[in-house]
Amino acid sequence: MRYKAISIVIFLFLPILLTSAYSQPVSAGKDLPKIAVWDLAPGEIKPVNTQDLTSTLVSEITKLGKYEVYSQEKVRTLPGWAAERMTLGCTDTKCLTALGQMDISKLISGSVGKIGTRYTVSLNLFDTRNAKSEKAISEFCQAEDELTELIQMAVRKLLGESLEVSTAKAEKPASAVGALPREFKYLVTGMEFVFIKGGCFEMGDTFGDGNSDEKPVHEVCVDDFYLGKYEITQRQWEKVMGRKPSSFTGRDNPVEMVTWNDVQRFIERLNSQSTRKYRLPTEAEWEYAARSGGKKEKYAGTNQESELGQYAWYYDNPGSQTHPVGQKKPNGLGLYDMSGNVWEWCADWYDPHYYQKSPKDNPRGPGNGEFRVLRGGSWYSLPRYVRAASRNWYGQAGRNYSIGFRLGSPAR
Repeated sequence: MRYKAISIVIFLFLPILLTSAYSQPVSAGKDLPKIAVWDLAPGEIKPVNTQDLTSTLVSEITKLGKYEVYSQEKVRTLPGWAAERMTLGCTDTKCLTALGQMDISKLISGSVGKIGTRYTVSLNLFDTRNAKSEKAISEFCQAEDELTELIQMAVRKLLGESLEVSTAKAEKPASAVGALPREFKYLVTGMEFVFIKGGCFEMGDTFGDGNSDEKPVHEVCVDDFYLGKYEITQRQWEKVMGRKPSSFTGRDNPVEMVTWNDVQRFIERLNSQSTRKYRLPTEAEWEYAARSGGKKEKYAGTNQESELGQYAWYYDNPGSQTHPVGQKKPNGLGLYDMSGNVWEWCADWYDPHYYQKSPKDNPRGPGNGEFRVLRGGSWYSLPRYVRAASRNWYGQAGRNYSIGFRLGSPAR
């Protein structure tokens, strides 16, 4: 009877306890420092676009979860507001002091405009308590449709935040403690990455119609990693390297005419700007990801040649050239153009007999060689060469209008 009575008491109080627990806010706004965001001043762009960019600025700061954010419109509702004291940019001592008296400790003010052929975003961070500027930043882009990402990048730089931004629900990989973003975007370049859950699979010619270098089929296990959702584009290459090497024209087409050595220089420059480290995927990682996590898939996304045109740009498609990334269907992991468009450099040296001696766990190819591995086929390839298991090779100093790449990154 005593246990029964205790059970009844627990049952009666449990809803109260749960209600109390769930009613507690994770982080009450009043405990966060307040930051005001003034409307961006327009310069040679439409005012309506400037309003949208101001909203993006407010949203990006809010997502950080470190500030209670006040738009200019919201500031007008606060006690102590005096319209005559608030200038357009609120950069004078009187306006900054007034914000400080309203318990707003920081202010971001700035402008969006165009200088010559380039668009510019200029942001300033002010300490309202001391009525002085703390930091200023200016960033540039080539096209108006890049301004949204430029705003996101600029404000994160201004506030000292990471430039890798989660874009999807988190995953909890077996190889790491805590959750990792299922997808993230590197704002400096716009590159997007997908979390690839590691596992074991049968690597090689599982359909029995491949080449001798795809044999024997052997078990391989790879750890968790990230892989680019798309092939690196001409736009992204130019942002990092400042030049256009490609034979074909199209800023959202995959970059080509880049050697394996060129790609290493691209990675070095990228890593010098980022807190995350990027690299080429290994051949094993590439095939595992192309086959939607090691499934028995002939092409990236399908087993049927009759469906291949839905997933890949290859020889049978119209137009003898590369195409903008992401126009075809993705494979089962949400990766685009793993079959076709351009051949993709991998990290490994090529050895036609490597599968006979490959280690099971995280193989990285032979220690040396004459050629580097290429995977995926291109816009110029017949169906057999855009198979997920198909292997190709090229000299690491060689360049070709059918060769590009996508990047990987460690999950930890």
